Amino acid sequence: MNTRMDFLLAWAQVGRGWAYRENEGVGIYTLPSFCAASGIDHGFSAKIGGVSKAPFAGLNLSFTNDDRAAVLENYRRFCRGAGIPPDSLVMDSYEHGTTVLRVDKKDRGRGHTRESLPPCDGLVTNDPAVTLITGHADCMAFYFYDPVKRAIGLCHAGWRGALGRIGGNVIQTMQREYGTDPRDLICGVGPSICPQCFEVGEDVCQQFEAAFPLCPLRGKNGKGNPTVDLWQVAACQFLEQGVRPERIELMGVCTRETANLYSYRREGRTGGMAAFLRLV
Repeated sequence: MNTRMDFLLAWAQVGRGWAYRENEGVGIYTLPSFCAASGIDHGFSAKIGGVSKAPFAGLNLSFTNDDRAAVLENYRRFCRGAGIPPDSLVMDSYEHGTTVLRVDKKDRGRGHTRESLPPCDGLVTNDPAVTLITGHADCMAFYFYDPVKRAIGLCHAGWRGALGRIGGNVIQTMQREYGTDPRDLICGVGPSICPQCFEVGEDVCQQFEAAFPLCPLRGKNGKGNPTVDLWQVAACQFLEQGVRPERIELMGVCTRETANLYSYRREGRTGGMAAFLRLV
């Protein structure tokens, strides 16, 4: 992409869609394009079906501040409802940064029943014994699937990570580790705060405009304060790496506006959801 028009033409081809199901009392959001692809399983948890007490009430999958025994029980229910082998989980240890780590079966349990990984917000693997897990409560989840090399990537993209192009880092890591061709990738973005709800200060807005000059990402909310379209930011960094626009899909579900999702912006002290991705 060389011009804003190039971006807008590509942006118009980016897919939008989501599906939702409940199983064993657990709610899971999914991307239609990933559901249609063979060889993977994925999803994003809702807040229903858990045992945590207020202010984390429901299926809280964040160990921060909540009772550890309750969160472990929530994970047990989540794995049962999502059909995930509970001993396969490998979790990020997010720092709102751009670090991406390669993991495999020797890392199973890290961040869940074993010690955490080194600070990281992105994970990649080509090992079907592993389920990648990242935590969220307004921040974006980026999903990556290479059906040719049989490799996957998943990351937590807070606004700092998105600004630093963590999505591009995941793609570059998959290229380096697995020989991924970005044109083969299927990429997705899970539920997160929407463009209308992501209010920022003028300084943050200007940082995004400087980093992504091709994107008309600045908006204004009802109070007249600046907003940033993080979904454009996500798509732009995928496109920069050579991902085809028709192979990008946004769920388009706003965490702040959706009652069965946790939202830091809506609730302040709150729980967290989990994105998951695995090879099958």
